[in-house]
Amino acid sequence: MALIDNAIELFKENKIDEARRVLEICFDVNNDDYLANRYLGLCHIELKNYDNALIFLKHALELSKNHESEGDLGVCYWHLKDYERAQIHLITSVMDKYEDKYAKVLEKALLSKHNDEAMLGLKLLMHDNHPKDIFILRDLTSYAQKLKKYDLAIQYFDVLLKLCPDDYVAWNNLGLIYEELNNWKKSYECYKKSLSFKDFFSPNFNLGIMSRKMHRFEDSIKYLKKAIIQNPNSPQPKYSLAMSYMMLKDFKNGYPLYANHMTIIMPAFYRNEWRDTDFHTDKTLCIFTTGGLGDMIMFSRYFDYIKGYFKKIYILLPETLHSIFKYNFPYLEIIDSKVIFTDFDYAVTPMHIPNIFNLDFTVFVPKPEGFFEVKESLVKKFERKLKKSDKLKVAINWHGNREGTRTFFNRSMPLSYLEPVFEKYKEKIDFYSVQKDDSHTDCEKYPEIVDLYDEIKNFEDTAAILKNMDLLISIDSSPVHMAGALGVKTYMILPYTNEWRWFVDDEKSIWYDSVSIFRQTDEGNWSSAVDKMLDKMDELFTDKANP
Repeated sequence: MALIDNAIELFKENKIDEARRVLEICFDVNNDDYLANRYLGLCHIELKNYDNALIFLKHALELSKNHESEGDLGVCYWHLKDYERAQIHLITSVMDKYEDKYAKVLEKALLSKHNDEAMLGLKLLMHDNHPKDIFILRDLTSYAQKLKKYDLAIQYFDVLLKLCPDDYVAWNNLGLIYEELNNWKKSYECYKKSLSFKDFFSPNFNLGIMSRKMHRFEDSIKYLKKAIIQNPNSPQPKYSLAMSYMMLKDFKNGYPLYANHMTIIMPAFYRNEWRDTDFHTDKTLCIFTTGGLGDMIMFSRYFDYIKGYFKKIYILLPETLHSIFKYNFPYLEIIDSKVIFTDFDYAVTPMHIPNIFNLDFTVFVPKPEGFFEVKESLVKKFERKLKKSDKLKVAINWHGNREGTRTFFNRSMPLSYLEPVFEKYKEKIDFYSVQKDDSHTDCEKYPEIVDLYDEIKNFEDTAAILKNMDLLISIDSSPVHMAGALGVKTYMILPYTNEWRWFVDDEKSIWYDSVSIFRQTDEGNWSSAVDKMLDKMDELFTDKANP
């Protein structure tokens, strides 16, 4: 035993070779000695002989399962880059008895495998052992926020800010959580608090976005301009500034920033952007569509402006739009947007065309009455599939793209908010769902709705169905743009925080004569918008009686 104790002391004095030699003597005497196996393993780790270390440490664990033998083996596996096994043994170790040295290696192993759930658990354990360590608290709140465990994040932000009340990063991040929870007042206050401690990019950018959501547009512009000065290389504040300008219908200041952002987000094979109005009749142009399907439909009204400027015009489109665009724009050669297409001379996005021709949408919008047609045979095909009755036919669409948390989180409306419409008009209207995502199954609760999900193969089918409708009721989504482009009467239900193209208080769309707008009075209050729409719906029957 004295020999083992001597070896351990040598190890602690960092005399690794001497310790190893003494331990090998002990091992030769008794190869089942736990301490000899453990410290031989630790010596080999220090000497970077990890495979040898593994042999001794595995045997040590067999001889005695405890937090040290588990932790040592976990450390060895981490050095061998076997992060899965490292996590298993290190988690067992720190759960049995917490030690910083094992917790810190576990942290590295979890980072290597991007195991955020386990990392949050580790940070909670580390906080229990170091309750006043603000760096651990910052990490803890960060992981809770990333995992959308907002109540937990808020709980520990409160602890952190009591320990460090001037932590401007914490105040900013807490603001992001309240914004995600749709608590704008608290979010705004947190961003302002952050800014009061340090005038830097993040709170200015976030206040710019939050001010726009709250319809404080001049403040939004002020904060975003400051954010651009503080981080001139970031595209996001410039794009957001464009949104704020255009919400106010300021084409001159907003649209060039918007068009420039479209250039920035293009793929690497987008090149030689067309920026003039010169004719290039011996060259080819490729239109790179971007944004959502609604953007592609809305901006296609400008395609006729570039007709004749080039020998040939290609357009990259998602498959669902191929047939309807081919029918309406026969001069375009359609390429699937999944293809990396490079055989062109110039490139442009649809959003650049108004900028090139200086077409200020506040002065003039081409073809607001509609600019799409559908094959009559397809319209007739769907006419035969619909109910034969004297009732009005109304299409509904309640769920849209929610990608992009800050922009589209509020775009979708629970179908239940349309129940007052179903109840009031079930004897006068046949309702048809044109929802083309998993939310179409919401229709199962409402026998008055005919679900056309299985009938719709592409957007041309949607267009043909809409041509058979007396009305579309929809949130802000691509069917609104298709209905507007077809001249189909549409009631669009908007959140308080809407996209720039619908502006602030317009009741009619400048883009589509057939689209009427019903807005929430405050964020999240869908009933307020539906109630306004209900007040208008009786006119449908007057219109039907007096076409």
